[in-house]
Amino acid sequence: MPSDELSELPVPNLDKAPQCYDNEIDELDANCQQLARDFLRETPAIREQSLAQLRDWIAKHPNIKRCRTDARFLLRFLRTKKYSFINASQMLERYLACRVVHPHWFQRLDIEDREMCELVDAGFLYPLLEKDARGRTVIFGDAGTLDPKQFTIGHGSRMHMLVGETLYDDASVQCAGFVLIYDLSGITMGMLGLVTLNDIRDLATYLNNAVPMRIQELHFVNTPSLALKIANYTLAVINEKLRNRIMCHRNWEDLHKKIDKRLIPQEYGGVHPKADHIAAFKQRCHVYRKPMLALDDMEFEVTRDLEYCKKSTIGEIETGTVGSFRKLQLD
Repeated sequence: MPSDELSELPVPNLDKAPQCYDNEIDELDANCQQLARDFLRETPAIREQSLAQLRDWIAKHPNIKRCRTDARFLLRFLRTKKYSFINASQMLERYLACRVVHPHWFQRLDIEDREMCELVDAGFLYPLLEKDARGRTVIFGDAGTLDPKQFTIGHGSRMHMLVGETLYDDASVQCAGFVLIYDLSGITMGMLGLVTLNDIRDLATYLNNAVPMRIQELHFVNTPSLALKIANYTLAVINEKLRNRIMCHRNWEDLHKKIDKRLIPQEYGGVHPKADHIAAFKQRCHVYRKPMLALDDMEFEVTRDLEYCKKSTIGEIETGTVGSFRKLQLD
Protein backbone atom coordinates (compact mmCIF):
# COMPACT_ATOMS: atom_id res chain seq x y z
CA MET A 1 0.00 0.00 0.00
CA PRO A 2 1.53 3.37 -0.97
CA SER A 3 2.26 5.63 1.97
CA ASP A 4 0.00 8.41 0.65
CA GLU A 5 -2.99 6.07 0.99
CA LEU A 6 -2.33 5.34 4.64
CA SER A 7 -4.50 6.93 7.29
CA GLU A 8 -3.07 7.61 10.73
CA LEU A 9 -4.87 6.21 13.74
CA PRO A 10 -6.63 8.84 15.84
CA VAL A 11 -5.18 10.39 18.97
CA PRO A 12 -6.32 8.34 22.02
CA ASN A 13 -8.22 9.94 24.88
CA LEU A 14 -5.88 10.77 27.76
CA ASP A 15 -8.57 11.67 30.30
CA LYS A 16 -7.83 9.40 33.28
CA ALA A 17 -11.54 9.15 34.10
CA PRO A 18 -13.53 9.69 30.89
CA GLN A 19 -17.29 9.62 30.85
CA CYS A 20 -17.17 6.78 28.33
CA TYR A 21 -14.34 4.26 28.05
CA ASP A 22 -13.03 2.88 24.76
CA ASN A 23 -13.70 -0.87 24.97
CA GLU A 24 -12.87 -1.75 21.38
CA ILE A 25 -10.48 -4.71 21.14
CA ASP A 26 -9.12 -6.92 18.38
CA GLU A 27 -10.81 -10.25 17.75
CA LEU A 28 -8.44 -13.11 18.55
CA ASP A 29 -7.75 -15.85 16.03
CA ALA A 30 -7.98 -19.49 17.12
CA ASN A 31 -4.30 -19.69 18.09
CA CYS A 32 -4.42 -16.55 20.23
CA GLN A 33 -7.71 -17.59 21.83
CA GLN A 34 -6.04 -20.79 23.01
CA LEU A 35 -2.94 -18.93 24.21
CA ALA A 36 -5.06 -16.39 26.07
CA ARG A 37 -7.13 -19.10 27.71
CA ASP A 38 -4.37 -21.59 28.53
CA PHE A 39 -1.41 -19.35 29.38
CA LEU A 40 -2.86 -15.94 30.26
CA ARG A 41 -5.93 -17.18 32.17
CA GLU A 42 -8.13 -14.91 30.06
CA THR A 43 -11.89 -15.24 29.76
CA PRO A 44 -14.35 -12.56 28.67
CA ALA A 45 -15.53 -12.16 32.26
CA ILE A 46 -12.00 -11.86 33.69
CA ARG A 47 -11.03 -9.41 30.94
CA GLU A 48 -14.02 -7.17 31.60
CA GLN A 49 -13.57 -7.29 35.37
CA SER A 50 -9.83 -6.59 35.16
CA LEU A 51 -10.27 -3.64 32.81
CA ALA A 52 -12.82 -2.11 35.18
CA GLN A 53 -10.52 -2.65 38.17
CA LEU A 54 -7.49 -1.14 36.43
CA ARG A 55 -9.49 1.87 35.24
CA ASP A 56 -10.78 2.52 38.72
CA TRP A 57 -7.21 2.32 40.04
CA ILE A 58 -6.03 4.85 37.42
CA ALA A 59 -8.88 7.24 38.21
CA LYS A 60 -7.99 7.21 41.91
CA HIS A 61 -4.19 7.24 41.56
CA PRO A 62 -2.92 10.60 42.85
CA ASN A 63 0.25 10.57 40.74
CA ILE A 64 -1.47 9.78 37.44
CA LYS A 65 -2.75 12.99 35.88
CA ARG A 66 -3.34 11.96 32.26
CA CYS A 67 -3.23 8.44 30.86
CA ARG A 68 -4.67 6.23 28.15
CA THR A 69 -7.47 4.04 29.46
CA ASP A 70 -8.61 2.35 26.24
CA ALA A 71 -8.87 -1.43 26.35
CA ARG A 72 -6.06 -2.08 23.85
CA PHE A 73 -3.60 -0.06 25.96
CA LEU A 74 -4.54 -1.59 29.31
CA LEU A 75 -4.55 -5.13 27.93
CA ARG A 76 -0.82 -4.71 27.23
CA PHE A 77 -0.22 -4.84 30.97
CA LEU A 78 -2.98 -7.25 31.98
CA ARG A 79 -1.95 -9.86 29.42
CA THR A 80 1.78 -9.45 30.09
CA LYS A 81 1.11 -10.10 33.78
CA LYS A 82 -1.46 -12.85 33.16
CA TYR A 83 -4.28 -10.84 34.73
CA SER A 84 -2.60 -10.32 38.08
CA PHE A 85 -4.01 -6.91 39.00
CA ILE A 86 -1.19 -6.08 41.43
CA ASN A 87 1.54 -6.94 38.92
CA ALA A 88 -0.22 -5.25 36.01
CA SER A 89 -0.85 -2.03 37.93
CA GLN A 90 2.77 -1.96 39.14
CA MET A 91 4.02 -2.41 35.58
CA LEU A 92 1.78 0.38 34.30
CA GLU A 93 2.97 2.67 37.10
CA ARG A 94 6.61 1.93 36.28
CA TYR A 95 5.98 2.36 32.56
CA LEU A 96 4.59 5.84 33.18
CA ALA A 97 7.44 6.71 35.56
CA CYS A 98 10.15 5.57 33.15
CA ARG A 99 8.76 7.82 30.45
CA VAL A 100 9.18 10.76 32.84
CA VAL A 101 12.56 9.81 34.31
CA HIS A 102 14.15 8.95 30.93
CA PRO A 103 12.42 11.10 28.28
CA HIS A 104 15.52 10.97 26.06
CA TRP A 105 15.04 7.21 25.81
CA PHE A 106 11.27 6.83 25.65
CA GLN A 107 9.77 9.97 24.11
CA ARG A 108 9.66 11.67 20.68
CA LEU A 109 8.90 8.41 18.87
CA ASP A 110 8.38 10.03 15.50
CA ILE A 111 9.11 8.40 12.13
CA GLU A 112 9.32 11.92 10.70
CA ASP A 113 12.20 12.76 13.04
CA ARG A 114 15.31 12.82 10.83
CA GLU A 115 17.49 10.71 13.13
CA MET A 116 14.80 8.11 13.75
CA CYS A 117 14.06 7.86 10.05
CA GLU A 118 17.76 7.39 9.27
CA LEU A 119 18.04 4.53 11.76
CA VAL A 120 14.91 2.89 10.35
CA ASP A 121 16.20 3.20 6.78
CA ALA A 122 19.57 1.76 7.87
CA GLY A 123 17.83 -1.31 9.30
CA PHE A 124 18.85 -0.87 12.92
CA LEU A 125 15.64 -2.54 14.16
CA TYR A 126 12.38 -3.61 12.52
CA PRO A 127 9.67 -6.29 12.77
CA LEU A 128 9.72 -8.93 10.06
CA LEU A 129 6.88 -9.34 7.60
CA GLU A 130 5.73 -12.78 8.76
CA LYS A 131 5.14 -14.31 12.18
CA ASP A 132 6.69 -17.64 13.12
CA ALA A 133 4.82 -20.96 13.23
CA ARG A 134 3.68 -20.23 16.81
CA GLY A 135 2.20 -16.86 15.87
CA ARG A 136 5.00 -14.85 17.47
CA THR A 137 6.16 -11.52 16.04
CA VAL A 138 9.84 -11.58 15.06
CA ILE A 139 11.97 -8.45 15.42
CA PHE A 140 15.32 -8.15 13.66
CA GLY A 141 18.19 -5.85 14.62
CA ASP A 142 21.55 -4.97 13.08
CA ALA A 143 23.67 -3.35 15.78
CA GLY A 144 26.37 -2.37 13.31
CA THR A 145 24.18 0.32 11.74
CA LEU A 146 24.36 2.53 14.87
CA ASP A 147 27.14 4.98 13.94
CA PRO A 148 28.69 6.10 17.27
CA LYS A 149 29.78 9.40 15.66
CA GLN A 150 26.15 10.26 14.94
CA PHE A 151 23.99 8.35 17.40
CA THR A 152 23.86 7.63 21.15
CA ILE A 153 22.43 4.93 23.39
CA GLY A 154 19.38 7.16 23.62
CA HIS A 155 18.76 6.82 19.89
CA GLY A 156 19.02 3.04 20.20
CA SER A 157 16.56 2.97 23.07
CA ARG A 158 14.11 5.22 21.25
CA MET A 159 14.31 2.90 18.24
CA HIS A 160 13.36 -0.06 20.42
CA MET A 161 10.46 1.96 21.83
CA LEU A 162 9.42 3.02 18.34
CA VAL A 163 9.19 -0.61 17.26
CA GLY A 164 7.48 -1.66 20.48
CA GLU A 165 4.85 1.07 20.49
CA THR A 166 3.73 0.13 16.97
CA LEU A 167 3.14 -3.43 18.19
CA TYR A 168 2.11 -3.36 21.86
CA ASP A 169 -1.58 -2.74 21.12
CA ASP A 170 -1.78 -5.71 18.74
CA ALA A 171 -3.75 -8.54 20.36
CA SER A 172 -1.68 -11.23 18.61
CA VAL A 173 1.49 -9.66 20.01
CA GLN A 174 -0.01 -9.41 23.49
CA CYS A 175 -0.94 -13.10 23.45
CA ALA A 176 1.84 -14.80 21.46
CA GLY A 177 4.73 -12.49 22.31
CA PHE A 178 8.01 -11.64 20.58
CA VAL A 179 11.13 -13.30 19.26
CA LEU A 180 14.13 -10.96 18.88
CA ILE A 181 17.16 -11.55 16.65
CA TYR A 182 20.24 -9.32 16.78
CA ASP A 183 23.16 -9.38 14.34
CA LEU A 184 26.18 -8.28 16.39
CA SER A 185 28.84 -8.75 13.72
CA GLY A 186 29.20 -5.01 13.11
CA ILE A 187 29.76 -3.94 16.71
CA THR A 188 32.87 -1.79 17.25
CA MET A 189 34.69 -0.43 20.28
CA GLY A 190 33.21 2.96 19.46
CA MET A 191 29.70 1.54 19.83
CA LEU A 192 30.52 -0.19 23.09
CA GLY A 193 31.93 3.10 24.35
CA LEU A 194 28.44 4.59 24.11
CA VAL A 195 27.14 2.27 26.84
CA THR A 196 27.85 2.88 30.54
CA LEU A 197 27.11 0.55 33.43
CA ASN A 198 24.49 3.04 34.58
CA ASP A 199 22.80 2.71 31.19
CA ILE A 200 22.84 -1.08 31.47
CA ARG A 201 21.34 -0.99 34.95
CA ASP A 202 18.62 1.50 34.06
CA LEU A 203 17.66 -0.21 30.81
CA ALA A 204 17.60 -3.61 32.54
CA THR A 205 15.37 -2.18 35.27
CA TYR A 206 12.96 -0.97 32.62
CA LEU A 207 13.07 -4.28 30.75
CA ASN A 208 12.49 -6.26 33.96
CA ASN A 209 9.74 -4.16 35.45
CA ALA A 210 8.12 -1.74 33.03
CA VAL A 211 8.02 -3.09 29.50
CA PRO A 212 4.67 -4.63 28.46
CA MET A 213 6.43 -7.09 26.19
CA ARG A 214 6.28 -10.88 26.35
CA ILE A 215 9.76 -11.83 25.09
CA GLN A 216 9.76 -15.54 24.26
CA GLU A 217 13.24 -15.88 22.73
CA LEU A 218 16.27 -13.60 22.35
CA HIS A 219 18.90 -14.59 19.78
CA PHE A 220 22.35 -13.03 19.36
CA VAL A 221 24.27 -13.92 16.20
CA ASN A 222 28.00 -13.37 15.54
CA THR A 223 28.75 -12.06 19.04
CA PRO A 224 32.30 -10.64 19.03
CA SER A 225 34.51 -11.32 22.02
CA LEU A 226 34.84 -7.62 22.78
CA ALA A 227 31.08 -7.49 23.44
CA LEU A 228 31.07 -10.33 25.97
CA LYS A 229 31.85 -8.17 29.01
CA ILE A 230 28.92 -5.86 28.23
CA ALA A 231 26.72 -8.90 27.57
CA ASN A 232 27.59 -10.48 30.91
CA TYR A 233 26.96 -7.27 32.84
CA THR A 234 23.57 -7.10 31.14
CA LEU A 235 22.76 -10.70 32.01
CA ALA A 236 23.59 -9.95 35.65
CA VAL A 237 20.76 -7.47 36.02
CA ILE A 238 17.94 -8.97 33.96
CA ASN A 239 15.50 -11.40 35.51
CA GLU A 240 16.12 -15.13 35.43
CA LYS A 241 13.17 -15.93 33.19
CA LEU A 242 14.46 -13.67 30.41
CA ARG A 243 18.05 -14.75 30.99
CA ASN A 244 17.08 -18.36 30.32
CA ARG A 245 15.53 -17.38 26.99
CA ILE A 246 18.76 -15.94 25.56
CA MET A 247 20.63 -17.93 22.93
CA CYS A 248 23.95 -17.05 21.25
CA HIS A 249 24.85 -18.35 17.78
CA ARG A 250 28.26 -18.35 16.12
CA ASN A 251 26.78 -17.84 12.65
CA TRP A 252 23.56 -17.74 10.65
CA GLU A 253 23.61 -21.47 10.00
CA ASP A 254 23.39 -22.04 13.76
CA LEU A 255 20.47 -19.60 14.01
CA HIS A 256 18.63 -21.45 11.23
CA LYS A 257 18.49 -24.50 13.49
CA LYS A 258 16.25 -22.52 15.86
CA ILE A 259 14.52 -20.02 13.59
CA ASP A 260 12.82 -20.70 10.24
CA LYS A 261 15.25 -18.98 7.91
CA ARG A 262 12.45 -18.08 5.49
CA LEU A 263 11.30 -15.46 8.01
CA ILE A 264 14.53 -13.45 8.18
CA PRO A 265 15.72 -10.99 5.52
CA GLN A 266 16.90 -12.39 2.22
CA GLU A 267 20.40 -11.07 2.89
CA TYR A 268 20.66 -13.51 5.83
CA GLY A 269 19.12 -16.53 4.11
CA GLY A 270 15.44 -15.62 4.06
CA VAL A 271 12.89 -14.90 1.34
CA HIS A 272 12.00 -11.20 1.40
CA PRO A 273 14.69 -8.53 0.95
CA LYS A 274 15.59 -6.37 3.92
CA ALA A 275 14.16 -3.35 2.09
CA ASP A 276 10.68 -4.93 1.99
CA HIS A 277 10.64 -5.53 5.76
CA ILE A 278 11.79 -1.96 6.41
CA ALA A 279 9.26 -0.43 4.00
CA ALA A 280 6.39 -2.25 5.72
CA PHE A 281 7.61 -1.10 9.12
CA LYS A 282 7.85 2.53 7.98
CA GLN A 283 4.25 2.34 6.83
CA ARG A 284 3.23 0.99 10.22
CA CYS A 285 5.10 3.86 11.92
CA HIS A 286 3.10 6.37 9.89
CA VAL A 287 -0.19 4.68 10.83
CA TYR A 288 0.67 4.76 14.55
CA ARG A 289 2.36 8.17 14.50
CA LYS A 290 -0.38 10.17 16.28
CA PRO A 291 -0.97 7.61 19.09
CA MET A 292 2.80 7.37 19.69
CA LEU A 293 3.26 11.13 19.88
CA ALA A 294 0.25 11.37 22.20
CA LEU A 295 2.09 9.19 24.71
CA ASP A 296 4.31 12.21 25.43
CA ASP A 297 1.21 14.06 26.64
CA MET A 298 0.47 11.54 29.36
CA GLU A 299 1.28 12.98 32.79
CA PHE A 300 2.67 11.18 35.81
CA GLU A 301 4.13 12.77 38.94
CA VAL A 302 7.31 11.03 40.07
CA THR A 303 8.03 11.44 43.79
CA ARG A 304 11.08 10.36 45.76
CA ASP A 305 9.20 7.83 47.85
CA LEU A 306 8.32 5.67 44.84
CA GLU A 307 10.15 2.37 45.24
CA TYR A 308 10.98 1.91 41.57
CA CYS A 309 12.80 5.27 41.47
CA LYS A 310 15.44 4.03 43.91
CA LYS A 311 18.51 2.89 42.01
CA SER A 312 20.86 0.05 42.87
CA THR A 313 24.58 0.69 42.88
CA ILE A 314 27.09 -0.39 40.28
CA GLY A 315 28.69 -2.47 43.02
CA GLU A 316 25.66 -4.75 43.01
CA ILE A 317 26.41 -5.53 39.38
CA GLU A 318 30.14 -5.93 39.85
CA THR A 319 29.99 -8.27 42.85
CA GLY A 320 28.29 -11.59 43.53
CA THR A 321 25.37 -11.07 41.20
CA VAL A 322 27.48 -11.65 38.10
CA GLY A 323 28.76 -14.92 39.48
CA SER A 324 25.29 -16.32 40.08
CA PHE A 325 24.87 -17.60 36.54
CA ARG A 326 26.93 -19.13 33.75
CA LYS A 327 28.53 -16.31 31.77
CA LEU A 328 28.43 -16.14 28.00
CA GLN A 329 31.54 -17.63 26.42
CA LEU A 330 32.88 -17.90 22.91
CA ASP A 331 34.62 -21.10 21.90
